[in-house]
Amino acid sequence: MRKYLVLAALFTLSLGSVQAVTYKLFVHGRSSKNHCGTFNGVNSGTVDVNGYWSGWGYTPNTTNVRYVGFYGEASGGAYSWSNCGAQLQLNQALNTFCTGTNDCEIYTHSTGGLVVSAFFGKYPYTASWYNIRRIQLLASAAGGSELANIANTFLGWTGWSNYGGELDHSVSTSGARNGFNHYQSGGLRYYTTSGIGKDSETFYITWMFLPGYDDGVVANHSLCSVNRVADVDVRCTTGNAMMRESYRCGFLWLSTCYDNYYRWTPFYTVFSGGSSDTHKTAMRDWYRR
Repeated sequence: MRKYLVLAALFTLSLGSVQAVTYKLFVHGRSSKNHCGTFNGVNSGTVDVNGYWSGWGYTPNTTNVRYVGFYGEASGGAYSWSNCGAQLQLNQALNTFCTGTNDCEIYTHSTGGLVVSAFFGKYPYTASWYNIRRIQLLASAAGGSELANIANTFLGWTGWSNYGGELDHSVSTSGARNGFNHYQSGGLRYYTTSGIGKDSETFYITWMFLPGYDDGVVANHSLCSVNRVADVDVRCTTGNAMMRESYRCGFLWLSTCYDNYYRWTPFYTVFSGGSSDTHKTAMRDWYRR
């Protein structure tokens, strides 16, 4: 009996020595490059393959960073389960880093927000399978972008994989909004950040194609998680309740009219950076609370 008690004590001590780790998964956005990496254990995913984050001049300054890379032009784009597809890669990352004694924080940029919210929107029952502390969507394209509409409609004939391809189809406003139920998340909350700065990377001309306020790439109807495509000319308000925009209307401008914007309930705005935050610089907002 004493032998078994000693063995049990040693086993308990060995379990106690296992350190739980919180991994920070960084999921990239739209890119013409293949950022696919292999997940074969918790020591994988440490390389920013083809430099999405570092290529923009930004490397997350935190511990236990793991990069979730994928090939955007795989069949299905943001919804792809093909080899190196976005959904398959995310699923493998979740299984690798967010189970057992470990847990995860997930940070996404742009189309990465569509990838993650689509996963739990399509498969909400899986949320209970993983230990997830936080999901934060930076400059989220979960509601799609009119720029992808243009690329998908007018440039698809070129055959160029980075224009009008699979990813642009899925991140168009119709592709993103009709691809899954944005009200479903398996009980998870998506914390979002936004800005309304014009991005020099888009040559300051995209305002002509994006309704309302925008960050140079994505309009506020997506950044603010509004449940319809709309001209949102106010900054994203904190929280997830209805947003209201007031303006003068009626005879001689004597009355005030309102436009109400209802938001998907799992999405919760924590930071609106205003004109100082562009689509590109939003990458640094992962630490906002």
